[in-house]
Amino acid sequence: MGTEFRKSLLLLAGSIVLWFAITEGVCRLLPVHSGFEVQPVDAENPVIRFRPNRDFLYSHGAFLTNVNHGHVNNDGFINNQDYDAGDTRPLLAVIGDSYIEAAMVSYPQTLQGRLAAQQGGERRIYSFGSSGSSLLDYLYYAVYVRQRFGAEWLVINVVGNDFDEMLLRYKQSPAFHYFTELPDGNLTPTLVQYHPSRTRAVLRHSALARYLFFNVRATAPVVDRLLEGAHRLRLWVTDPIASAKAASPGFVGNTASDADPLRVELSKRATLWVLDHLPESAGLPVSHILLLMDGYRAFEPDRVEAARRSFFAIMREYLISEARNRGYEVKDMQEWFVRRHRRDGAVFNFPDDGHWSAVGHEEAANAVMASEFYRRFTGREGQSSSN
Repeated sequence: MGTEFRKSLLLLAGSIVLWFAITEGVCRLLPVHSGFEVQPVDAENPVIRFRPNRDFLYSHGAFLTNVNHGHVNNDGFINNQDYDAGDTRPLLAVIGDSYIEAAMVSYPQTLQGRLAAQQGGERRIYSFGSSGSSLLDYLYYAVYVRQRFGAEWLVINVVGNDFDEMLLRYKQSPAFHYFTELPDGNLTPTLVQYHPSRTRAVLRHSALARYLFFNVRATAPVVDRLLEGAHRLRLWVTDPIASAKAASPGFVGNTASDADPLRVELSKRATLWVLDHLPESAGLPVSHILLLMDGYRAFEPDRVEAARRSFFAIMREYLISEARNRGYEVKDMQEWFVRRHRRDGAVFNFPDDGHWSAVGHEEAANAVMASEFYRRFTGREGQSSSN
C-alpha cells in the first residue's frame, strides 16, 4: 500500500510538472505581456520608473488583444526617444497615468509622439506616465521633470480615477503618493514606498506567471462590468421601473460612479491642494501648465445623462471650474470627442479596454495644438486657431 501510494504521488507530481512545462512553453509562443519592471520608489527615487533601455511586448486581457511592441528609454519611461538632461532646447513634458504610459498604442500614434513629430528638432517633447498614478503623483512628476530636465512647459492629462486615488482611505498600493487625513481634518501628502521582491523578480522569467499576473488579472474588472451589464439587462426585462432607477452605470471614467458625499468632499479638497501647490512646486507659472480633462466618451443621450450623475462628472466639472479660476488653461476632451464623433462616428478607446486608442490620442494632440498654451510654447502666440 505504501509503495503504491508513493508511485501515485510521484505520478501526480510528474503530471503537474509536465502540465506546467507544456503551459509555459505555449505561453512563450504567445504574445504574453512582458511587464515593465518597476524600479524602487522611495525618498531618493520618488516617482515610478521602469527598468531602462529595454523593449517590451504589451497585450491586454486573457485573450491577448491590443498587442503592441514598445520601448523603455534610458530614463525608465515608455518613449522611443532617449532623454538628455544636458539638452537646452525648450522642453514640454507630457504627464499622466497609463493613458500617457500608453503601452497599448505605438509611440508615433500617441499624444506625445504626435506632438514630438511637429517640432522639427527645434523643441523637445518628453513623456512621463505610469499606470496607477493619480493627480497627486503628477505633481511629483512635475517636480521631477523640472529638476532633472529643466522642463518649462507641462501638459497634464487628468482621467476619472485620478481624484479618489489620491486618498489613502481609498487606495493603498505601494509606489504612489497619497493624502492622509490628519486629526484636525487637513490633508497631508505621504509616499508609500515600493521595493521589488525577489519572488517577483524570479517569476518575471516565467511566461505563464506573467500571463496570469498581467493578462488574466487585468481582465477581472472587465468581467465584473460584463456581469453588471447582464444584471441590468435581466432587470430591464423583468422590472423596467427598477431598471430605470438603476440606470446609472457602475463605472464612469474608469472609476466607480457612486457619488458618495465623503468621497466627493475629500476628493475636492485633495484636488484643490494639488491645483494650489502645483505651480510653486514645479517652479512654473500657471500659463505654462495645460490640463487635459478626459471625457465620458459617451454619446447616446441616455448614457450621457447617466454619466452626468456620476462621481467622475462631479469631479470633472469641479476641476475644470477651479483650475480656470486659478488661471490654468483646461481643454475638456469631452467637447473634442463629441465634435469628432458627430463628424465621422469615431470612437476613442479600444472595444475591450477603456484606454484611449490611437484615435483618442489623435484628438488629445489636436486639443493641445489648438491651445494658447501650445502657441506660446512654439512661439506662435496670437495666431488664431480654427478649432
